[in-house]
Amino acid sequence: MQPDVGPTKVLLLTLDGNETRARAMLEKRFPGTSIVTVPRSTLESQGVLKSLAFLRSQRADVFVLSMENLSYQRGQNLLTLFGALSGARQILALDSHGQTRVESSGASLTRAPFRLLQESSLSGQAIVRSYRDLRRLEQAVKATRTFKSRDSGGPLQLVFLRATPGPGTQAGGASSHINGFIKAAVRAGVNVRLLTNDYIAGFDETVPMTLIPLQPKGITRSAFDLYNNLVFTDGAEREIRRLKPDLIYQRYGRFTWAGVSASLTANKPLFLEYNGSEVWVGRYWDSAGMFPLLERFERLNLEAAARIFVVSEVELQNLLRIGVPDGKIVFNPNGVDAEKFRPNIGGAFVRNELGIKPNEVLTGFVGSFGPWHGVLELARAITRIPPDVPLKFLLIGAGKLRDETERLVKEAGVGERVIFTGSLAHERVPTYLDACDILVSPHVPLEDGSDFFGSPTKLFEYMAMGKGIVASRLGQIGDVLVHERNALLVEPKHIEELSDALIRLAGSRELRDRLGHQARLDVEDKYTWNHNAQRVLAAYYEWLEQN
Repeated sequence: MQPDVGPTKVLLLTLDGNETRARAMLEKRFPGTSIVTVPRSTLESQGVLKSLAFLRSQRADVFVLSMENLSYQRGQNLLTLFGALSGARQILALDSHGQTRVESSGASLTRAPFRLLQESSLSGQAIVRSYRDLRRLEQAVKATRTFKSRDSGGPLQLVFLRATPGPGTQAGGASSHINGFIKAAVRAGVNVRLLTNDYIAGFDETVPMTLIPLQPKGITRSAFDLYNNLVFTDGAEREIRRLKPDLIYQRYGRFTWAGVSASLTANKPLFLEYNGSEVWVGRYWDSAGMFPLLERFERLNLEAAARIFVVSEVELQNLLRIGVPDGKIVFNPNGVDAEKFRPNIGGAFVRNELGIKPNEVLTGFVGSFGPWHGVLELARAITRIPPDVPLKFLLIGAGKLRDETERLVKEAGVGERVIFTGSLAHERVPTYLDACDILVSPHVPLEDGSDFFGSPTKLFEYMAMGKGIVASRLGQIGDVLVHERNALLVEPKHIEELSDALIRLAGSRELRDRLGHQARLDVEDKYTWNHNAQRVLAAYYEWLEQN
């Protein structure tokens, strides 16, 4: 990339929470230029007019939008117009894959009416078609169905639908789950083909995959989801007709019905991996709209599925409360690839690379810096660690709370204790966890007071690393981990208790080794992806006998 010449001030708005990566790209592109970060949370809280007034007061030359993927970032036309109205003479969009797009403010303002009109038209068409097709699918699901019998002999043919129509899910726990289940199913002799709308970090390229790309269409978040649900469903149905699978397995996501439609097309069962209610997530975490329609989508998936796999006992009870038959629900907790996540796989090299001294105890956290991961509580606990305790912290990941987390530790004067890596390539995570002496999972209760329904994949990855673990006594975490046996458990959001547990582990190598050894044994015994896949296969053959 050749350095540009000219701008003296750049305003940076990161949409994916990875400010470190974006700054590195900009410093290379504009050496010596002043880069001012615009917190996304600040703009969202101020409203459009106040935000524009603030941006114009900065008198920047370039307005930069940093995102995960330019190919499908929703709302690009509105964001570009927003940048043009900020007073900057140029708008630069860039992403984590190195793609860039540059446009002058004048060109953006000229093209904006046509772009927004076209996008509004496409959004309206997607909404109208979604309502029409939803009525058809609801009627079809209620009708009595006789499934085609499986051809005798030969391996089971399974199509895995990764139909989540949005960015942010190709790395982290979602990708770990997809990769882990598929690899385990293949090891069990199943022929698997993945149909997905985006590449998945760490995916085994020997497994056949069909990409049905997301499209950056939709004037709102919901319109974007609905448009891409239609795109993905059309592509998936074509593949299903060609492949003729025995079983359709879908990872449920917001505004998706591809698995339902594919099941009806092929007359084969739909097995639904249900990690939680998208209606709940939309209300409390993700600012979704069109809730009555989203509720109908969710109900359609639950009614159409022959089996529903839930990752926690809490989620099983949630489904029973809304009337889902007990016989359809299978409890299937997350797991780990215990060969990939294991002790002594290069952590010493990473410690040296990070400059960790031999006497320093390194505590690691990996997560999406989202609202339930507890990163702000962890930051506050870090501020309570006495100066003479040789604890350092390695925080891996990105997300909306990353900036606030970094601000908390810096303002408290303990920024030198904390290393922020940003997002890491999937294959590097185990080595970085191996570099740590302690691993922390400070999850917090759900904000509406409902029971914690998650099954964090990082919990099982931590256990497989054989390290001392500090975690919140919350939901399934408190079932899998036993205090003083394979971890130290603390009350959620109890900052003093969290910091005290970290200090205690930092002071005892023997305790860390004992807890870590038992955690590794427990995960090997019950919580690998092989266990997870075998429960799905057992449910399928049981379903065959009943049908």
